[in-house]
Amino acid sequence: MIKFKDILIFINIYILILNAYCKEWCKATFEYGKSDYAECISEGDSISRYMIETIPILSKDVDLYSNVSLVLSNGYGSKTKEIIIGNENDGLLNKIFTVRSDIGNPEYIHIKLNSQNKNWKCKKITVWKDYKYWVFDCIGSLNDKKPESTYFLSGNKIYIAYVQTGKDIEAATTGTIEIILLGNNKRSNTKVLHEGFSAGGLKKIKFQASDVGELEDIILINNSLNDPWYCDFVKIKSDNNNKIYIFNVKSWIGAPYDKNVKVNIKSDTIEGTSKDIDCHIRAIDLINTNNINKLLQNKVQIFKVRCPQNCHNSEFAIIEGSSIHPSSTSICAAAIHDGSISPSGGEIIVTVASELNHYYTIKEKIFNELEALDFSAKADEKNFTFFTYHLDSIDDIISNVRIVDSFGKLSSLGRLEIRLKNKNSWGTVCVKGPNFEFNDDAAKRACKDLGFPNGIHIKENCANLNGQNYCAGYKYPFASSGILCTGHEKDISKCNADDFSHCVDHHDDVIIQCLHYSSNELINDGAIRLVDINGAPSNNGIGRLQIYYHGVFGSVCSEGWVKEAENIVCHELGYNGLKGNGFSHHSCTDISGENLCGPDTEKINAVNIKCKGDEKLLRNCPHETHDDIYCSHDEDVIVGCVGGDNNSHGEEQNKKHLINLEKKKFHPKIELTCFDKMLSKSNLSVATTGDVFLASCPEKCDEEVGIVKGTFLYTYDSPICKSAIHSGVLPNNIAEDIVLSIAHTHNNFIGTKRNNIESHDFKGTSKSFTISIPTMSLLREERKSNPKSEDEMINKNEIDLTYDHSVFNNKLDHHITSSMKPTFQWIAPTGFVGFNGKENDYIDCTNLPNEKYIRSLSNFTFIVYFTLNGGEGTWRTILSHSLCEGISISINEDNELIIEQNCNPHLLKSKFKPKFGQTYHISLVFNKINKTLYLYINGKKVITEKNTYNFTLSGDLIIGRSNQTTKDYFIGNIHLVEIYKYTLSEQEIKESLNSSLSLEYLNMNILEQMSNTKKDKKKNQKNKKGVQKTIDGRDCVTPCKSKNMINKDLQINTQQINLKCQDNLLSEQFNGKIGSQFLVSCIENCTKSKYFIKGTNNYYTPDSSICKAAIHAGIYKPNMGNKNNTFVIRIVEGLLEYKSSRGHFGILSKSEKQSQLRSFSVLSENEENIFTCSTDGQFILNLSVGEKRTINCPSNCNIIKDKIYGTNIYSPTSVLCKAAIHSGALSNQGGLVEIIVGTGQEEFKGSTQNNVESFSSNNHSRSITFNKHMEL
Repeated sequence: MIKFKDILIFINIYILILNAYCKEWCKATFEYGKSDYAECISEGDSISRYMIETIPILSKDVDLYSNVSLVLSNGYGSKTKEIIIGNENDGLLNKIFTVRSDIGNPEYIHIKLNSQNKNWKCKKITVWKDYKYWVFDCIGSLNDKKPESTYFLSGNKIYIAYVQTGKDIEAATTGTIEIILLGNNKRSNTKVLHEGFSAGGLKKIKFQASDVGELEDIILINNSLNDPWYCDFVKIKSDNNNKIYIFNVKSWIGAPYDKNVKVNIKSDTIEGTSKDIDCHIRAIDLINTNNINKLLQNKVQIFKVRCPQNCHNSEFAIIEGSSIHPSSTSICAAAIHDGSISPSGGEIIVTVASELNHYYTIKEKIFNELEALDFSAKADEKNFTFFTYHLDSIDDIISNVRIVDSFGKLSSLGRLEIRLKNKNSWGTVCVKGPNFEFNDDAAKRACKDLGFPNGIHIKENCANLNGQNYCAGYKYPFASSGILCTGHEKDISKCNADDFSHCVDHHDDVIIQCLHYSSNELINDGAIRLVDINGAPSNNGIGRLQIYYHGVFGSVCSEGWVKEAENIVCHELGYNGLKGNGFSHHSCTDISGENLCGPDTEKINAVNIKCKGDEKLLRNCPHETHDDIYCSHDEDVIVGCVGGDNNSHGEEQNKKHLINLEKKKFHPKIELTCFDKMLSKSNLSVATTGDVFLASCPEKCDEEVGIVKGTFLYTYDSPICKSAIHSGVLPNNIAEDIVLSIAHTHNNFIGTKRNNIESHDFKGTSKSFTISIPTMSLLREERKSNPKSEDEMINKNEIDLTYDHSVFNNKLDHHITSSMKPTFQWIAPTGFVGFNGKENDYIDCTNLPNEKYIRSLSNFTFIVYFTLNGGEGTWRTILSHSLCEGISISINEDNELIIEQNCNPHLLKSKFKPKFGQTYHISLVFNKINKTLYLYINGKKVITEKNTYNFTLSGDLIIGRSNQTTKDYFIGNIHLVEIYKYTLSEQEIKESLNSSLSLEYLNMNILEQMSNTKKDKKKNQKNKKGVQKTIDGRDCVTPCKSKNMINKDLQINTQQINLKCQDNLLSEQFNGKIGSQFLVSCIENCTKSKYFIKGTNNYYTPDSSICKAAIHAGIYKPNMGNKNNTFVIRIVEGLLEYKSSRGHFGILSKSEKQSQLRSFSVLSENEENIFTCSTDGQFILNLSVGEKRTINCPSNCNIIKDKIYGTNIYSPTSVLCKAAIHSGALSNQGGLVEIIVGTGQEEFKGSTQNNVESFSSNNHSRSITFNKHMEL
C-alpha cells in the first residue's frame, strides 16, 4: 500500500526536478528562419535536452542485451557526444533522457555496437527535443562484421510506383527489390519495393517514404544471388500532385551485374548506369526524333549503352554504312563491325550527330564477320547519324585466360576462354579433340594463371548447370580443343592441345570453377560445407551437407537427424536461418528437380547427429563418425539456408571467389596543337581499328590553316582539333578534352560546312578517325592509368614567382595523391595573417604559378579550405574568377554560403551558414556536359543543381575579394585554394578533405588562428560582459525570464491587416520600431501586378509591394484559397544596397543602390509556437489524436471578432487563443497554454463563458481541448 507520506516525498522530488530544469527565455537578435524568442543558455551551458525512444526487434536472432551507443548529427557535420542506449546488464534502454550539445535538427543517427559475438537490431528510433520529434528507420543488423551503421530520417509521404519488368523470360527475379528516392538535396531511406517480379509484368506498388521534393534520381537495389532483374522503366507518382516522374531504367540489376543502379530522370545522362539493349535495337529506337536535326545542327550528343554477348549472331540486326551509320542501323552489331566491341559485348558510348546524305561501307564490306551495306538517306524520313567508341568490356584484361559466366561476366565459375592469337578476341575450349581431352590438371593450371590456388573441371553439360546456360552462342569463336596438362607447366599455353577446328558446337564447352583454397590446405575435423550437384560449393544456400573427418569431406546420413541441427548448420555457415521450413526432411533424390545425393565414390562421414538447438557448431552435437556407417547416399542430408553474410559458401564465398583481373592501362592523354594530325603522332598513326585515345586541344584552332576532309569521319591528314570544331565536339573558344576513335580505311569522305568551317569531299583511300566527347569515367580511368600525365601541365620552374612558399615546396607532394594533381594551387604562406576586410587585403593570382591554365576550363573543380571570423551582415567573397559569366563563392549578409555566375541574378543558395571560428572544406564541381553544379561541404554533397548556362573562365582569379567590384572583402583565413581541370569524384573529394586535414602547416595556421580567435573572444567577453545567449547561439536583446512573460514584449497586431498589391511599408499602419511584427493577409493575386519589389535574401526595400515580396520569397502562394494567404511581416534593419534576384513564380526583383533606414522580411504565420489572436486550429489536422502542443498567445484575444465553435471541446476552425480563454485555461493577459488533439465530434455546442461567446457548429474529423500550462 502506498502511503500518503510517500506521495508527498514523490511530489517534492518532482518539484525539485522541475525547478532544476526551469527554463528562461529572451528575445534574441534577429536571424531569418528563427523565432524572435529562444531559450536562454544557463550559466556555463550550451546544450539541449533530448529524449530518445528505441523500438526493438524481438527475435531469437537479436540480442538486446548488448552495449549500443549512438551519436546524433545534423546535415553540416555537427555532432553530439556518444549516447548509451543499451548495455549487457540492463539490455535495451527503450526510453532515455540525456543532455547533449544542441545540433539543431538531427538528420542522421550514427549507431555502434560495442559488444562482440552479438547481433542487434531495432525497428525505429524517435528523437525528441523541445516540442519537436524526428523518427529514424533502423536499417540492417549490427554484428561483428558490421558493428556500425547510419540511420536516416523516416517518412510518411505516399508514393505510387508503376514498375515494368522486361519481357525476356530471364528478366524476372525472386529477389527483394528495394528503392531509394533522391530529390532536391534530400534522400529517402531504403524502402522495400516488392518481393520478386515476373517477366513482362507491369506492377502497381504503393509505399511510404520521406518527402524528397522534386524527384531527380532513384536507386534500385537487388540483393539476390545470381538472380538479376531486368527493369524496363519505373514511373512514380506522389499522393499530393498529378505529376508523374518517369525513369527509363533499361538495366540488369543484381549479381552478377551491379547490385545498385542509380537512374536519373534525364534520359540523356551518361554518368549513371548503362542502358542494357538487345542486339537488334537501332539508334532510332532510343532517340526522340522531334527537332533532332535542329538540336544537332552545330553539336553532337552522347549516351551510354551496354551490349550483350553474341550480337554478331543476331538475325534481326542490320548494319548500314561503316564507321558512321544512319539511325536505322542496329547499335551493337555496328559496334562489332567497327571494332568498338567484340562478340563478348560490353559498354560503348554512342555519339549522335546530324544526318548525312550517304553512308559508305568499307571496300571489303565485311569486318569481324559482319557485313555492312551502303545507305542513301531519303528526304521524307527523319534520320540522324551515329557512331560508337569503346568504354568497357571483359576484353579489357591483361590475362590471356578468363572464365565467363552465363551472364557474360568475368567469374570464378563458368566457361573457360582463351585469347586468340593475333586477335583482340576470345574463344572457348571444347572438351575433347582427336588426341587430347581436357583434364583436372588443365583446370588447375587455368585457375593458377588467374591467381587462384586450385580449380576443378565441372563435367556437367554447359547448357544446364544449376539451371543456367554457360555455353557460348552460335558462331562464337573457338580457341582450342582437348587441353591436357601434366601439372608442371608454367601456363596453360604450354599444355598439349588440339586445334580448335575439331570443335563441333558450343554444347561441348569446358566449364571450370576456381577455388580459393588449395587441395592440401589444413582443415579441422568437424568443418562443414554445402555442395551442389557437381560437388562444387553451393552458391544459392541449398546443397548436400558435408563434414570433414579423416582427411576428407563426406556426406552426413539423415538417420537420427533432427531439424534443430539444420538451423545450427545455417548459422555456422553465416546464414540468418532456414530457407522456408528447411530441406533436411526432403529426399536428396529430388530437390527442385535435381538429384543432390552424393556419388558412390563419396564417403559418408557422420550419422546420428542429435542436437538440442543451443549448440554453436554442428561438431558440438552428439554424433557418430567411423569407417563403417551403414547408410546409403539416398539418405544424405540436404540443407537449405537463406540470408546473412555466410562465411563459407553463400554470398561471402562468392565474394571470396570473385575474379579480380588486372585491366589494361588506358593510353596516356595526348596534348595536341592546332596543327597536329593523326599522321604526326606516332601512337595514333600505328593504332588499329577500334582503338580509343584521349586527347586535349587548345582554343581557337578554327583560325589555323589546314584542310579538313570528311564529316564526322575524317581522313588521317585532317587537322584533329579543327576537325573537332567542325564536328561540333569542341567549341572554338575553349580548350577541351576529346576522344579519338580509330575507324576503318575508307574510300569516300563527305564534305560539309559546320561551325564556320568548310570541310572537303575526298574520294581517295585513307585511314580514318571519329571524334567524340569523353565521359567522366573515361577521364578518371586515364588519370588512374597514368598518374603522372597531369604533370605535363605543371611548369615546375614557375613556382615561387611571388611568394616564398617554403612550406608549399616541402609539402606539395605530401598533400596531393599521385592521381590528383591540381591545375592551380594556392596555400597560405607561413605567418600569413589572414584576410581582415581591408582595402588591399586580397590575393591577385594573375602572376601566380599556373593561374593562366585556369582560363578556358569547361569542366572543373574548385576546392577551398577556409575559416570565417567576422563580417556579419556584409557580403564577403571567398574567391572570384573572371567578370560576367565567371564564378564567385561568397558568404552573404545572412551568413549563408552562396555560389553565383557573375552578372546572373540567379544565386545558388547552399542553406549552409558557416560558424565563426570553425574551419570548413568546400568543393564546387561543374560538369559542362550536363551543365550540373555540385557543392560538397566537408565531403558531403549538399547541392546538385542543373543549370541552363555554362561558366566562362576567361579572366583572372582573385582570392578574398570580388572580381567585379573593389569591395566584398573576406574576413577570416583562407588556408588552401585548389582548382582542377576536371570533375573530381566523391572519393577524390574525400581524399582532398583528409589530406587537407593532415597538412602540418595548415594545422599550424589553424592553431595560430584559433589562438588569435580565443584572444578575440576574451576581448569580446570583456566588452560584452553580462550579455546572455540563447541555445541556438544568438545574443539576448532582453533579459532572460519565464516564457509566460515573453508575450508582453511581442509586438504583433491582434487582428490581421488586409493588403492589396500596391501596399508597402510606407503606410502608417506599419509604423513601428525595428523588430515590430504585423499579421497581414493578401486579398489579391499580385504575381503579375505592375508593382515592383527590390531586394533579395528576404530583405526588401520599404517601397516594395509586400504581397508581391511574399510571393517572391515563397511565403505566400496565390490561388490557394485561405490556406496560406496570411503571413507575418517583420521590420528589420535597412541595408546599404539591395540586390536583384529571381524568386518564386518567376518574379524578378530589382536592385537598389540607395541605402534605407528600414527593410522588411516576410515569415510564415505559425513560426515556432508563437501565435496571433487570429490563428485557428487547422494545423492540428497534421497531428495525431492525443498529441499535445504548447502555444503562446498574445494578450486581449478575447476582444477580437473571429469566431470560436464549441464549449470546452472546440472545432479546429476556431481561433485558438480566444477558445482557450473561453475554456478557462488562459486569461485575457495571454501566455502559454497546452492544446490536446482529440477525436472527431458530431456536434460542437455554443455557449458564453468567461465573457467570451462561442457558437455551434457541425461535425469535424478532429477536436481541440485546452489545459492550463504548468509553470516551471
